[in-house]
Amino acid sequence: MVELSDRYPNVAAFRELCDRSGGRLEFRTESIDATDVPPALDGIRTMFNSFHHFPPPTARAILADAVRKRRAIAVCEGVNLRAAGLIAMTLQLPAILLLTPLVKPFRWSRLLFTYVLPLIPLLVLFDGTVSMLRLYLEDELRELVASVADHDTFEWDIGTTFVSTLPIGVVHLVGVPKSSR
Repeated sequence: MVELSDRYPNVAAFRELCDRSGGRLEFRTESIDATDVPPALDGIRTMFNSFHHFPPPTARAILADAVRKRRAIAVCEGVNLRAAGLIAMTLQLPAILLLTPLVKPFRWSRLLFTYVLPLIPLLVLFDGTVSMLRLYLEDELRELVASVADHDTFEWDIGTTFVSTLPIGVVHLVGVPKSSR
């Protein structure tokens, strides 16, 4: 079972995802602060392609909370090479231009803001570029862990996982309390 949570939960979106999951997802309606997760939430904490949204002090606080409360944490971040990610961002533009008319439900406003006033492509490019520049790579994750980790009681794995035939990998950080293994 996967339980979704957020500091600012979008309950309608969570509900729709849960309804479509066939019972595999649940969600919390209350606000959950990743820097101080309630003890009742005792599963593994996971963050997929979102850790880069947190500045280093907050990222440290998230890791420190997992260590303090002895909860496993897994973080996976986009790509392992900023340059490759930045190049990939430019490849999204032709895809946006080609696929926008196929997006359901159809909206004239989407066409307007893609082709006439190209706000959607520009915002996607801006957001993606900023995200690539803020990614935590392996060395940066090691620095964060070194500042919060108790290596006697917690075990950390930081590295890159390569996915099938892609030339780039996904950066991961996994922290597990040693007594739980």
